[in-house]
Amino acid sequence: MTLREFVREQTQRIYEALRQGQAPPTGEYDTATLKECMRRATVQIGTTHYRPDSVLLEFIFTEPSLGPAILTVRVPAPEPIVYMPVPDWVIEDVWQGEVTGTFRFASEAQVLLKKLHNQIFSETNILYFEERPQLKHRNQ
Repeated sequence: MTLREFVREQTQRIYEALRQGQAPPTGEYDTATLKECMRRATVQIGTTHYRPDSVLLEFIFTEPSLGPAILTVRVPAPEPIVYMPVPDWVIEDVWQGEVTGTFRFASEAQVLLKKLHNQIFSETNILYFEERPQLKHRNQ
């Protein structure tokens, strides 16, 4: 399971429970904040933040008469999370905009690094030098 799949699964589980007026089935959260949030009519999925050992999922509760409230649920990760920065050799204007790294499970990062290593140090690397490369690029 990738980190994205893990986050999607946990977010949906917690979101469905909150929509039904129940407490999150997993993770750690402030019970007083949950009680305050449950006074509001609707819940939306908010931002996701990453830590080396967990994922922080935000859920936004709204009610016109009370204003918004945010519940943060800390879900422990099944393995360490690492940040994969953009390698130094990437040139920003090649991608036509800001280039940033991504968060991944450590095992996922190892697989991606192995794949990158193979792309660089195999006979197929020469195909990237063709006028119309035959290999898939990262956006494909």
